Amino acid sequence: MQNIITRRNIIKITASAISMLPYTSFANKNIYNYHWKGSALGNPIELKVYTKNKNHLERIITIVSSEIDRLDKIFYLQNASSKINLLNKEKIIHNPGSELLNAINISENFFNISKGSFDITVQPIWNSYSSGKNLISDGIGFNNIDVSKNKIVLLNKNTEITLNALAQGILTDRVHEILLNSGIKNHLINFGEGRSSGLAPHGKKWLLNINNNTVNITNKGFSVSEASSTILPNKKSHLFNANIYDAALDIPSKTTVIANSATLADGLSTTYAISSKIVREQLIKYFSDAKFIINT
Repeated sequence: MQNIITRRNIIKITASAISMLPYTSFANKNIYNYHWKGSALGNPIELKVYTKNKNHLERIITIVSSEIDRLDKIFYLQNASSKINLLNKEKIIHNPGSELLNAINISENFFNISKGSFDITVQPIWNSYSSGKNLISDGIGFNNIDVSKNKIVLLNKNTEITLNALAQGILTDRVHEILLNSGIKNHLINFGEGRSSGLAPHGKKWLLNINNNTVNITNKGFSVSEASSTILPNKKSHLFNANIYDAALDIPSKTTVIANSATLADGLSTTYAISSKIVREQLIKYFSDAKFIINT
């Protein structure tokens, strides 16, 4: 039987195994099945690893955990001392580091591809809708961000950014990189966005269960954007279209993307969900290596 997973219940599947026994040795093979779970960016996260070297793995998991904490202190908006929060508050950050710079550069690419629908300066919309205060749209727009190697400046006093549409994918890809560089090829990462590598137990492919169909995600990143995953007090979706300063129109109930990295899948699933029909068609054409699975 092949290993079938669903994005929303990966943690549920493995929770009992984690609580009872962290390692499981497969029959007649010295292969350890290790499950680890924690939290990052305010969400539960899980890692499944299959390896022959248990002691080596424990050291690598410590490294992974430290890296997750480090990235959390860069991207997590609910962390008052995170870099992104400090930037939003002070409107300038010196020596921002490669992670924040790269994330903003990737965001600008999606901004251009989406013709402005995808825009990390939509945080004021979230603030307005979640608090009931009037929206000040004056600071929304990528033209309000000035990025250089040594600093990032928000040019408008009302501008605030969010990298929630990419941060989980970035974190996922970073953990994937650490595991591969440490010689741990066979693993599944689920940090809200996900990525698989190598093979599942017993040499099977990694499969994702979508709409009662199984899709091969072996050595791929995957992401799901759901219109109803977060509903604001005004009953609107959290998926904003910056062009209209509001929740996007005609959002699919679920947008699943499978791509060569979790970061790309993360950005594409959000961009598709919030964009116009023309942009959606262009995304599918331009990113022909990615797989788009849409629930209307």
